[in-house]
Amino acid sequence: MEEKAVWSGSSSQLINFGVYLVCFLVFAAAAAAVVLLWPKLEPMGPVALAAAFIVALAPLAYAFYRWLVVRCLRYEITSERIRVSSGILSKRTSAMELYRVKDYTLEAPFLYRLFRLGNIRLQTSDRSNPEMLLRAIPGARKLADEIRLHVEKRRDLKRVREVDFDEVNGSDLN
Repeated sequence: MEEKAVWSGSSSQLINFGVYLVCFLVFAAAAAAVVLLWPKLEPMGPVALAAAFIVALAPLAYAFYRWLVVRCLRYEITSERIRVSSGILSKRTSAMELYRVKDYTLEAPFLYRLFRLGNIRLQTSDRSNPEMLLRAIPGARKLADEIRLHVEKRRDLKRVREVDFDEVNGSDLN
């Protein structure tokens, strides 16, 4: 069977809402401070003015960095595996076979629900990645059902079943 793309996308920028808000408030306060302190900064020369502008623009630079991190995060779900690619300059791609998914949890915080977003938390039997989180995904409920369907198909094709063994305490055997 040929591997087919099921879904591809990325997280919503809504996950940065708090960062954007704080960065805007800090920028506004720093810009107001530069305007108020301008008469005292001007006689100090261009170095003081440049430093004041750098301090004022730093929150915007950080907000841009956070935007870029989310923009460069890509999820790809195929009929055989889940791939997560991240990184701005250097890319890192991790993949997990679908048949390793044991269970999933759909999380929909209030703010995400307003925008029809959700988190999908996958519990897996993969030793290197026992839990995978797909954050702020549009149409998360539908995607979670799609993942479940393809996990079952993949397990049937591979003839793999998940078996959980509980730890047996020596005192329970008596």
